[in-house]
Amino acid sequence: MRSTLRIAHRVRLASILAVGAVGVHQLRYLIAGTSSPAELAGHGYMGSLLAPIAVLVLAGVLATLVRGTEGASPEGSALGRRIAIFAGSLFAIYVGQESLEAILAAGHPPLLESMLADGGWLAAPLALGLGTLSALLARALESVEHAIAIVHARHVRFRAPVVRGRARSAGALSLAFSPLAFGLARRPPPPAPA
Repeated sequence: MRSTLRIAHRVRLASILAVGAVGVHQLRYLIAGTSSPAELAGHGYMGSLLAPIAVLVLAGVLATLVRGTEGASPEGSALGRRIAIFAGSLFAIYVGQESLEAILAAGHPPLLESMLADGGWLAAPLALGLGTLSALLARALESVEHAIAIVHARHVRFRAPVVRGRARSAGALSLAFSPLAFGLARRPPPPAPA
């Protein structure tokens, strides 16, 4: 069950980061006033990412429901630390994305030019702003999951605990009452008739 909670937590974080990464990338070009990212060389793939990201967002919402019904405890990390982690992650994703576009796309400007020219410097404050929103969203989803856990705990019917079998120790087996058990007879079988 702990692995299910861990996987659900990671899916939710991945969905938040995916939406934030697309937001940083798209807002950088929108605020800079350059042509739209879809028109720029190497940015045509962004439109095709919307459907997978929508599925990932749905998976993040379902992960919150799963964690709530399983009674997961909220994370105890400070908000400032979360903001720093989300902002750093979003900026690193943006730099990696721009690096791949510079390597793979024909006609894309070199990496340093695309990172600094035409409002490329906006990625850092955008990553900080969207990192703050992402951290607040993660905290809000944890509050929702905690509320679900409270409501779910009230409605769960009490059942008998599930008893799982245990191995018996060798001393607990009584071989005196079952002499043929495990082939340990006290005397050999009678001889076969000749």
